[in-house]
Parts: sequence; C-alpha cells; structure tokens
Amino acid sequence: MKRKPIKLAVFDIDGTVFRSSLLIELINGLVEYNVFPGIAKKELEKEYMAWLDRKGSYEDYLAKVIRIHLKYIKGCRKASVEEVAKEIVRRMKNRVYRYTRDLLKSLKDEGFRLVTISGSPAYIVSKFSRTLGFDAYFGSEYKITNGTFEDKVVNPEVFAEKDKVLLRYAAQRQLAVDWRRSIAVGDTESDIAMLKLVGHPLAFNPNMHLAAYAKKHNWEIVVERKDVIYDLGKFKFKK
Repeated sequence: MKRKPIKLAVFDIDGTVFRSSLLIELINGLVEYNVFPGIAKKELEKEYMAWLDRKGSYEDYLAKVIRIHLKYIKGCRKASVEEVAKEIVRRMKNRVYRYTRDLLKSLKDEGFRLVTISGSPAYIVSKFSRTLGFDAYFGSEYKITNGTFEDKVVNPEVFAEKDKVLLRYAAQRQLAVDWRRSIAVGDTESDIAMLKLVGHPLAFNPNMHLAAYAKKHNWEIVVERKDVIYDLGKFKFKK
C-alpha cells in the first residue's frame, strides 16, 4: 500500500524558538554547578563584550561559545551534565518567541510532524524540545566513553548541512514526505540548506546573511521585536 505523504515543520531552536542560545545558558549553568570551572565564562568575555558593544558579531561570539563548550566538556561525567541540562530547561522552557510558539501549536493541530535541528548539544536539545511537543529532535552528539564526555562531535552536519539530517531522518523512518507542502523556519545562514528543501521557507529574525538570501529568493521574513510581530515579506535593507 502506498504511504500517505506527510508534512514536516522543521525548526531551528536558538534564536528561532528559544529567545537565547541553549548552549550559552548551558555553559552558565555548568559553571554555576561547578561542572565547568569559572574560567570558562571568563574566556568568553572578550567576544561577549564586543557583541554587546556592536563591535563584533553574534556569530563570532557563538563560535567562541561552541569552542569553550568543546574544551571543557571533555572529562565531564554524563550524569552530572544531564542534571544541569535538566535544570536549565526547567528554568528556561517558557523563554520562547510568541510567533514561533504559536506557529508550532497551529502546525501540530494541522497534522504537521514537528522536527527540530540545532547545533546545541543533543542532551539539552532533547529535553527542551520535548517540552514543546516536537516529534523528533536532533542536536550535536558528543562521543561518550565509560559515561564520560570526549571533545568530539560525531554529527557535525547539524551545524550547516541540516538538509542531510532531514533526508536521513525521512529515509530511516521510511517517511513519504511532501516536501512542497512542508515548512522550515530558521534565523541564520546555517539554516539555508534546510530552508531550501521545503516549499515554505521562513526566515525568522534573520541575520544579515540569511536576510539577503531570503530577499533574493522571495522567502517570507518575519521579525518579532518586543511585543510586535512584523511580517516583512519583500523588504529593503541597508548593509
């Protein structure tokens, strides 16, 4: 019997659903609970201040956050890290954008299968995603030996090849996906491959790189600022 096609709704998490970065909040928590040394936050100060002062980019700051996590996760016990991740999600689960929160609910009601793909660690992405009702979730998987983390990501495609993650997911689950009627939502250029795969790509609070690409390809652009949501559609912007 021929399988009935399904529609996917695919979301990035950080800056798209969550109003921060799970990884940034996680590092703060790991330092707070003495899993990471205090110097881990100190090493982020330069890039963090440069971003706050608009002298550096958020992407540079986040790249440093990723390096710091990779550096200090090595040797940490999985059980200890999981406990901190659980506590961070408990604190932060409601810090989401209204637009994507409501979009998730409406799409689920319409029968879409909800999927999230994030570069943040899978051990916190899974916990956060379950609170929002996602059907499947993918994050950075770190090699673990004898219950202890190593400084190695085993699935780097979650950063910039999210289309491959989606296609593999569909193939492994033997899903007949109607890509033309599926939707994807992202906020940076690392989401472009994922957005190109579907019939309804949506750039939400996009950075300059994604905004330029979305404008060129006539993708929908939505911005949420304070308590106002702007559906910009086609727009002009200054570089």
